Amino acid sequence: MATNKQKEKLIEILKFTPRTYKVSMYGYGGEKVMGTVDQEAWDYCMANQVDLSDVAWNSNAAEDMDLDEDKLPFPPGSWYECDGMGHVNGVSRDAGTVQIEDENGETVFEKSLDACDGCDDSPELFCEEEVWIGSRKKGEIVFVGSSNEKGTFFEGDIELTAPFDITKLGLHYDEFDGEDIVTGLTYDGEDIDNYGGSTDGKSSDFSMVVLTDDDGNYERYEPEEKDWGHPEYGTSPNTWERSPEFKFKKHKPVHPGYYNAVWSNFGRTFGSLYWDGKEFGEWEYGKFTPVSGTVETWSGYNWDTSDWDNQPIEPFDIICSNEKCGWVGKSDERRTDDNYDDHCPKCDGIEFSWIDYDADTKEGRANREKYCEPTKAEFIALLDNALTELAEESGIDFEDGAGGTVAPKGSWPF
Repeated sequence: MATNKQKEKLIEILKFTPRTYKVSMYGYGGEKVMGTVDQEAWDYCMANQVDLSDVAWNSNAAEDMDLDEDKLPFPPGSWYECDGMGHVNGVSRDAGTVQIEDENGETVFEKSLDACDGCDDSPELFCEEEVWIGSRKKGEIVFVGSSNEKGTFFEGDIELTAPFDITKLGLHYDEFDGEDIVTGLTYDGEDIDNYGGSTDGKSSDFSMVVLTDDDGNYERYEPEEKDWGHPEYGTSPNTWERSPEFKFKKHKPVHPGYYNAVWSNFGRTFGSLYWDGKEFGEWEYGKFTPVSGTVETWSGYNWDTSDWDNQPIEPFDIICSNEKCGWVGKSDERRTDDNYDDHCPKCDGIEFSWIDYDADTKEGRANREKYCEPTKAEFIALLDNALTELAEESGIDFEDGAGGTVAPKGSWPF
């Protein structure tokens, strides 16, 4: 005989109108793999100082880096294929949320995944698989790869023929070397199909380890950074020592080296390019790829960087806003009080304006003429030119200290 409670539940089910609820999981998670690697791959990567991140996303890495892809731990660009121990894709239980919406789009349940364990009126947790680096034996080598993402990892429908019961929802996860990754959902024992989701990649990690004993201790793969022999990149010029922006079609750099540039590369790109004396290009894996055909503008230093004696003296960078004061100096010359307010050393004011030295603005060029001191080379050039003029007026032969002709400032190449 059925109890009164069972009869009431049956009546409730018979009166229920079938409906569809939506379930989703969102937060942080991603795709993770783990697999064993042979000793030859470890030795080859170590000998060739292979950066696994360079190989993981680049299907042409073997050709670009002159590597034997058969000796790598995974096919270039396909890191996820090294998954002999485990392969998961889902949301992290420590950083995810499960949400249920009714047929009207109203939220009927929402809870962080890590708060669902052992609580009443919460989904049930099921651990499907456990994957650990420490499960391998001494001397074995393990590759671990992950693409870390943020967004919605699961969207599915729950077809209800009876009132919704949150305790019938099951969260299925894999324990992946200490991190629980929720990969799927069930309701009343039936799988819920994942029909959607959208995530954005945030970062990735790729590493190998070799087990040093049978207790799970290991040593990480850490090769020295490979020197590809690229030309050394120095610091970018300060505003006051940056040249104007030149149009590449009309003006070419004089000296080889790195320059700030704007070029077309699947859209407008701002960055650094190397000028080899004939073309602009980029260095990667020891190879120079010209991009001159897409370069729009470039800029560099306004002094000859072949000798540090040519570097201009850093000019004043700040002006007191008190017109009656008019103090001009450097920011570190101000007095700082206990409240971290900066004061003018002349009038004790606290309002200042920065001096613009942008070579592409009228104000910036005027400030350069007003505040920038000549470099040592420029000073010598000015002095030599003055002595030359004086010698000519006196009828005396004069040769500059370098034994050649001194170029005036306006004709110096940038």
